[in-house]
Amino acid sequence: METFLANLTIFPVAVFTFLLIIVLLYWLMAFIGIFDIDMFDADIEIETDFETEVSINPDAEGLSGLAGFMLNWGLTGVPITVVISLLIVTSWLICYLATSLILVHISIDIIRYVIGAALIFICFAVSIPITAWSIRPFKGLFIAHNAIRKDALIGQECEVTTGKVTDDFGQAILEDGEAGIILSIRASKEKQIKKGDKVILIEYSKEDDCYIVAKI
Repeated sequence: METFLANLTIFPVAVFTFLLIIVLLYWLMAFIGIFDIDMFDADIEIETDFETEVSINPDAEGLSGLAGFMLNWGLTGVPITVVISLLIVTSWLICYLATSLILVHISIDIIRYVIGAALIFICFAVSIPITAWSIRPFKGLFIAHNAIRKDALIGQECEVTTGKVTDDFGQAILEDGEAGIILSIRASKEKQIKKGDKVILIEYSKEDDCYIVAKI
């Protein structure tokens, strides 16, 4: 245990140990609700259409900076906080092992520091493909869905799912290619809208959070 703790604080492991502490503090605060897991994703957002374009055409223009780096190495599809955390953890582990097995046996300080400095970049470089491989099974868990403005649905057709629709009761389902969107709908009882009828959304009531519909 003493050897383990000693190696944590020697160069270059100390660099990644410091970063690892920051990562652990971040996840602790994310766990208790102070931070969001995707708090940095808005600043480094890579659109799906752009990813598809690049996968078809590797020479697609606009591929630069951090977004281009992540896309080229397959570091997309999960929150960037997860990617950074795995990069740091993997780099720390590789650096610790390399230091414990090799660096501690070098007695000349100047050589040890030169090799240690190079080891920082080597460990980070090696951690990139390892991280890309490790996040691959989890990419489907972080599919983002853009929010739809409720008034943007005006004019859409949907199917009534309740037995009747009145001035204060009624629901319908709007097909969206997936599970469908359940909407609260309203119409005068005289229109005799019932389950299975097709209706069109003609107005959105923000106050009641429902749609006024007309039978098709």
